[in-house]
This record gives sequence, structure tokens and C-alpha cells, in this order.
Amino acid sequence: PTLWRKLHDEALARAEAGLAKTPSWIRGYEADPRLIQPGRNNIERAGLSDWIKVYQGEVATFEPRPDQNQKGLVICNPPYGERLGDEASLLYLYQNLGERLRQACLNWEAAVFTGAPDLGKRMGIRSHKQYSFWNGALPCKLLLIKVTPDQFVTGERRTPEQRQVERENPVEVEVVERKLNKNGNPIKPEPVVVEQARLSEGGQMFANRLQKNLKLLGKWVRREGIDCYRVYDADMPEYSLAIDLYHDWVHVQEYAAPKSIDPEKASARLFDALAAIPQALNIDKSRVVIKRRERQSGTKQYERQSAQGQFLEVSEGGVKLLVNLTDYLDTGLFLDHRPMRMRIQREAAGKRFLNLYAYTATASVHAAKGGARSTTSVDLSRTYLDWARRNLSLNGFSDKNRLEQGDVMAWLQANRDEYDLIFIDPPTFSNSKRMEGIFDVQRDQVELIDLAMARLAPGGVLYFSNNFRKFVLDENLGQRYAVEDITAQTIDPDFARNGKIHRAWKITARA
Repeated sequence: PTLWRKLHDEALARAEAGLAKTPSWIRGYEADPRLIQPGRNNIERAGLSDWIKVYQGEVATFEPRPDQNQKGLVICNPPYGERLGDEASLLYLYQNLGERLRQACLNWEAAVFTGAPDLGKRMGIRSHKQYSFWNGALPCKLLLIKVTPDQFVTGERRTPEQRQVERENPVEVEVVERKLNKNGNPIKPEPVVVEQARLSEGGQMFANRLQKNLKLLGKWVRREGIDCYRVYDADMPEYSLAIDLYHDWVHVQEYAAPKSIDPEKASARLFDALAAIPQALNIDKSRVVIKRRERQSGTKQYERQSAQGQFLEVSEGGVKLLVNLTDYLDTGLFLDHRPMRMRIQREAAGKRFLNLYAYTATASVHAAKGGARSTTSVDLSRTYLDWARRNLSLNGFSDKNRLEQGDVMAWLQANRDEYDLIFIDPPTFSNSKRMEGIFDVQRDQVELIDLAMARLAPGGVLYFSNNFRKFVLDENLGQRYAVEDITAQTIDPDFARNGKIHRAWKITARA
């Protein structure tokens, strides 16, 4: 008892002395909104509410207090894999943590407790001390870090204006290195020495058209900071191709020639075009990817075409997205929906966003960037939801962004939540084994929109779009809801040559 009283009195004396000092301000961040209040309750029970504040925030956006900009300490225990789901997501989380420390906490110290020390190296800052611990049966390390330029792997502080975005190769995903200028836009790579092939007369005409299109789109592309756009869309009937630029890569889709066209002539024209593309666009031929696009049935358009696993990081509207130019017919980013994604980003602040037939959840990333209160993305494909998770993690967004695997129609029937902003971009046709029955957008549009409108909060907005060229919106929908055709507002200059690329409507409840 004597020893206990002595230790107890010493502890009280230290506590009183500490409380008498100028308080050290402690700020905590947690991405999951469900954990914020329990944390605050614990702080209040401990009597520390005046010193410790907890906020909801992502690792990519946390900020020190203005009066703490000289010196501070960041302590972090990142997920070990269970919460984010795969190594690729964790890779981006650690990279975002390292970037944020370099940007906002220069000359601070950091302590990172991790069960994945190899990923700790991806922060781009050396640790000056490491301690080994066990978290239950899991070996862990505590990395002590001085956030000073001499500890940066790059040897200098990277700022948003200067940083080079480095994405190394995780197990499943290879990310191609990018560079950004001071405005955050991609830097055009050093001019490549493009092997000059002798072009046929038709090939030269095709090259001239590509260069003309580049010139026409150039001013708009530079003004808007566009990284990926369509430069050619079957402008010349004899060259039936869609050509998209993804930073310094070219994605070519050959539309299957009708049976009336001589296959040998079609093949010769394709070779003419492939010879012209690298010269006209000044891109090495090794960075030209070609696919044949035919009428798709069922889930064929989503089936794997290759297994190279190479992902390229691109930017759009202030967010970073992953595209795959080789493995699937589509790349993971529908370029024609760019204006819709930007609209969602502008309107998402403080709203609950629902993304149906979410694909790789690019619209959800934009909503999160725009300050959405939460995002929910629903898709039947586990492959694309994993891709969606990587897109969200790449931008520092994590737990408050739900990813739901399921048949959209069945999910809507079971769901009872409300949403302020809903985006629906359904396939024309789907007959997956994981869903009951067959989905046909023309036949099932009314049921789909009715189910979604039942989940729309008062004052909310639903955007409905699809790419079926023969689609006709059911007139009964216009009698039940306020429906506005906004297609013209959702077509950017690179798709202006093809006004039927998609249709889009804004739907709200009638007053």
C-alpha cells in the first residue's frame, strides 16, 4: 500500500503539472463516420475534451492547425489489409500518407505502426528508427520518421505543383509513372523519335485528318486540362476506327466492317491507319493498343480479352483514375461521360450519392472529390468493384465510400436508404449468371427508374443515361416525374461528331 500510494501521488503530481502547462493540441482523423462518435465519447469520459478533438477525414486531406505549422507529431496505424481489401489499395493509401506528410507536415516527426512494413517504404520517406512488436500473432513494426527533405527518397520535398506521381508495380497492378506540371496537369513526355513509315496515299489522308482533329481540339484540351479524349471517331467511312488518347498512349478500336466490304480492302486500310497513327500523333508504335469492336451480347463486352494486368494512371477534373488499355474491350473509363462526371462532382457537396451499374466507380470518385457526404456504388462484377476500390484508394478515399456487389434491380428492391443524388448508366442488355432473368434497358427502364426514384430523398436529383442508340424514353415517366433531356449538355467537343454516343436525362419529383 505504501508503494502504491507513492506511485499514485507521483502520477497525480505529473497530471496536475501537465494540466497546468499550455495545452498540447491533439487532433484525430478517422475516415469511417460510424467510429467518430464512439471516439468522442471515450475522450469525454477521460476528461480530455478540451485537448483532444476527433474529425472525420481522409488520409489524403488531413491538415495541421495553423499554429502547429512549425513542429508536430503524426501518429498513424494504417490498415493491414482487412479494411481496404487488397494490396493495391494499401499501396495507394501509404503513398497518399507519404505525400500528405511531405506536403503538410514538413519538419514534423511521424510514427507509423504497421503490419505491412514493406508498404511503409512506399511512403517515400526513410525511417530513422524501427522497433519490432507483436500485435497478437501479427508481427508489426513501429517506424519513426523525421519529415525532413534529407529523409525523402526523392531527395527533395514534393509539392502539388512539383511532384512526380510514382506508382510502382504491386502484385496485381502495374501503374505507369506519370509527371504533372505546376497546375496538376500531365506533362507531355519528351518528344519520341517515331520511326517514319512510308505512307500510302490513303494513309497520308488519314494522318492529315488526325492532325487536323488534334489542332481543332487542342485549345479546348489545354484549357480544360483534359488528359484522355477521343481524337477520331470513324470520321472517314473507309477508316472505321475510334481512336482515343490516354495521356501518351493510343487506344484504337476497329469497328467490324460490314459484310459488303471486301475483307482484304478492310485489312489494308487498317494497316494504313496503324502506320499513320504513330506519326500523326507523335507516339511510339509500342504505345498503340488496338482492339476490334463488334456488336456485343450479354456480358461479352466485360469479358477479359488479355491478362497483361497493366494499369495506367490518368487524371480528370482533379482526380486520378486507373485505366487498362489491354485486358478488356473497354478501358475502365467511359470518355463520353466526362461531362456527366464533372456535373456530379460540382453537385455532390454534402450529398448522399448512389451510383448504379457503377462499373469502376469513376463517378463515385468524382462525387467524393466534390465533397459528397457518402457514396454507394453498386455493380454485379467483383472485378470492377475491386477496380473501383483502387480508384477510390488512389485518391485517398476509403471507408465512407461503400461498394456493393449485386444485381441492381434486386438491390434496389431490398434497399431502404435515401440518397440525394443518383446516377444510373445501365447496360443495353445483361444476362449474367449472377442475376435472375435478363435485363433489357428498353423493356425494363420504367421499373428501374421507379425503384431508384423511391430511394431519392426530397429535393434530390436522378441522372439517367445509356448508350443504346435506338433507346426511347417511356412517355409514362414524363407523366410521373419532371423529366429533362440534358443530352446536349453532356457531350464534350471530342464527341460532338457523334451526337448519338449517349442520351441523358435529369429526373426529379414533380412539385
